[in-house]
Amino acid sequence: MRALWMAAAGLWAACAKVAVPEGVGDGGASQPTVLEVEPEPGPVPSGAHFAVRFSEPMDEGQVLAASGRSETVVLAPEADVERAAAAIEHAPLSAHERTLLVPAAATIASDRRSVALAPDEPLPSGGYYLLVSPRLKDERGRRLAGNGARFAFQVAGPPRGPRLLAPPAGGEVPLNLAVVRAEADSGRLALMGPAGRELASAEARGVVELRLAAPLVAGSSYSLAVDGVAAPDQAFTAASCARTAAPALQGGAATVSIRDTGVTVQLVLDWPAHVGVSVEDAAGASMEASADVVCAPPPCGPQSFVCAASVRVDGLRPSTDYRFWIAARDDFGFNLRTAPQPFSTVAALPRISISEVMASGVEGEYAELLNAGPGAADLELLALQGPDGIVRPLLASPAPLPLLLAPGARALAVGASFDAGLYPALSPSTPVLRASTQRLLGRGLSDDAPPAFRLVSRTDAPVVLSEFPADAPHCAAGVSVQRDEAVPPDAPARWSCGLKGGTPGRPP
Repeated sequence: MRALWMAAAGLWAACAKVAVPEGVGDGGASQPTVLEVEPEPGPVPSGAHFAVRFSEPMDEGQVLAASGRSETVVLAPEADVERAAAAIEHAPLSAHERTLLVPAAATIASDRRSVALAPDEPLPSGGYYLLVSPRLKDERGRRLAGNGARFAFQVAGPPRGPRLLAPPAGGEVPLNLAVVRAEADSGRLALMGPAGRELASAEARGVVELRLAAPLVAGSSYSLAVDGVAAPDQAFTAASCARTAAPALQGGAATVSIRDTGVTVQLVLDWPAHVGVSVEDAAGASMEASADVVCAPPPCGPQSFVCAASVRVDGLRPSTDYRFWIAARDDFGFNLRTAPQPFSTVAALPRISISEVMASGVEGEYAELLNAGPGAADLELLALQGPDGIVRPLLASPAPLPLLLAPGARALAVGASFDAGLYPALSPSTPVLRASTQRLLGRGLSDDAPPAFRLVSRTDAPVVLSEFPADAPHCAAGVSVQRDEAVPPDAPARWSCGLKGGTPGRPP
C-alpha cells in the first residue's frame, strides 16, 4: 500500500493533505482518517481490486449496506463521479443512484480498519474514481476527518488491431480502387488479396496509405494483416464495375451556416472523398479547411447521395462579402471543383454562452449566461430556442433602458415563477431575465433529462450563439450542470456536474 499524502491521491472539497494526526491509533481523541489505498492511484489493469485502510476500526454498519455492497466506499466511472460523490453523502442510496456506481463486492477486514472492493467484472477502458464518503464514522461515532476522499485510476484499453479507414470494412468497392487507407499502432501492415497474396504493405505508425499497382479481381475479398497475422473482420470485396466519374455534389450546391467570424459548409456527395473548402474575400485573401468524407455507397448502379460532410472555416471578418468553392479528390484519381458561391458574414455577435443549467423544479431552474467579451452584450437581442423550435426572448417585455451584460459578467435566464430566494448567495447585481412563460422554455427543464436548447440571436435568421446538449450529464437533485468555460462559446464543450445548490451568477 502507498501512503495517501502523495499528490496523486488527491482529496475533494477540503483538499487537505492526508497524514496520520498525532494520537490517532493509540487511543487519542483525534478523528479517524484514511491511511492508505491500494493500488496506487494511476494506471491499473482491468482486473484490479481496490482497498482502503483507515486509522481506526470503522462502523461496519456504515461501511456495508444491507445488500452486502458498500455505499460509502465505492468505485465510480469518471463520467458519473460528481453525481456519485453527491449521492454517497447521504443514506440510503436510491436505485438510480446505485446505477452510478461500478458493481463491486465489498469485504471489511476482521479488525474493521480496511475495506476491499472487487468489481463484479473486469473494468472497461476509461477513468475511474475510488470514493470515500465524508459521512463515515468509526466505532466510537467519530466522523471521518476532512470531507471525504477520491482517488483517480485509469484503465487502458487493449492494443488496437488494424483498422480499415477507406474503404470501410464490410463494403464493396469498384475494381479500379487505387489507394487503401488503414491504421495500426505498430508492425508491418499489409493488404492481402486472393490466395493470401500480399498486394501492398507499409510500416505502421498510425494511418498509412497502401497503393495498389493493379485492378482488383471482381468478387474477391481483400483484408488487412499485421506482421502476417490476418484480421478477417477488416476486409472488403471487389464489385463487378469500375468507377469512371468524379464525386458529384447533391443539387450542385452546398448549404451554409453563417456567423460573424466563420462559415460552416454542409454538403452531400455521392462518393467518399477528401473535401476542401476555400473561402476568399474581394481582395483575394483566402482561408481553407478540409475533411475526409468516409461512407459506403453502392459501387455500381445509380448515384446514391449518402456521403454527408460539414466543414467549418474560421478567421473571417464580420459584415464582409466572401465567396467559397469546394474541391473534392477521391481514391480513384478523380477530382471535383464547384463554381464559387457568394455569401456575407453577419455583423459582430456577442461571445456569450450558456455556462450553467439548473434543472431543479418550477421555482429554482435557471440557465446562466456568461459574456466572454470583449464587448458588452445586449440581452434584449437574445433568446432561447428549445426542441419545439420556438424562439423565446429572454425578457417578457422590453427593458426601459438598454440591458447590457459587461464582459465577464453573468445573467440568469429564468421563467416568470423563478424564486431568487432559493439562492441566498445570488448577488443583487446579477440580472435575472424573466421570460413570459411561467417555466423556463415553457414546460420547464426535466430533472432527469433536461432537453437540449440553444441561445440564439433575435435576428431575421437566428444565429446559434451557444448550445446546451441533449447528452449533458444527469446530475443529482439540486446539482447544476457546468460548462467548461475555457472553450469558446460557439464551440462544443464538455459539461459536468457542479456543486449542490449551483453557483448562479458566480464562477464554478
